[in-house]
Amino acid sequence: MPKPQQNHSGGTEGGDGGVEDPDAGKDFSSLVPTMSVGWDTPPSFNLDPAGPTDGQSSSDVVDSGPIAFDAATVRATENTLLTQGRNAVFNYEALRQKVDGVVHGQFWGPPRPDAPISSGQYTGFTPTPGGYWAPGPQETDDNDRRTLAEIGEEFAQHINPAMQKALALQSNALELLGSYIAMINSAGQSYARVDRASRFPEPPGPVTG
Repeated sequence: MPKPQQNHSGGTEGGDGGVEDPDAGKDFSSLVPTMSVGWDTPPSFNLDPAGPTDGQSSSDVVDSGPIAFDAATVRATENTLLTQGRNAVFNYEALRQKVDGVVHGQFWGPPRPDAPISSGQYTGFTPTPGGYWAPGPQETDDNDRRTLAEIGEEFAQHINPAMQKALALQSNALELLGSYIAMINSAGQSYARVDRASRFPEPPGPVTG
């Protein structure tokens, strides 16, 4: 086989001109976390925001001008995002479990003819609607079986890492959504804290009628 050569995009090309897959055969399961939603309902705006509350001095902060804060609208938007985030996490978890079953199971093709067959392993070669290999109506020739097994194994070397990396990107997006929702809630708590602390100062001297 000709020695792979560097292409202009930074990858490598084999003798047939195909670009080699640097992730082939790798396991990226460590990048695919189990996810959940920490809030059933957002914390009240009447609570102080989490984290440090001491900000910059007033001379260091640019005057923002009048602030219009509609707490009801902000809370409604936050609840909507939280609901959508909960649905997204549910769908992510369902997909993550399916991908995990594919990566660690016999999905893309039959086992090799000489592979030991465990009690839970499929022994036939007819693909089901779900994609898994289920017992077929008749035994397939060992050569055909070996060919199908090699094709499946080769494909799995490329598609399994790609699926795991796609899940990792989804989990990152969901984590950013969670951080954004938390920031909205913190903004509401911060405004409420400032509002509670806003009061007229005491008169500089005695009040006369």
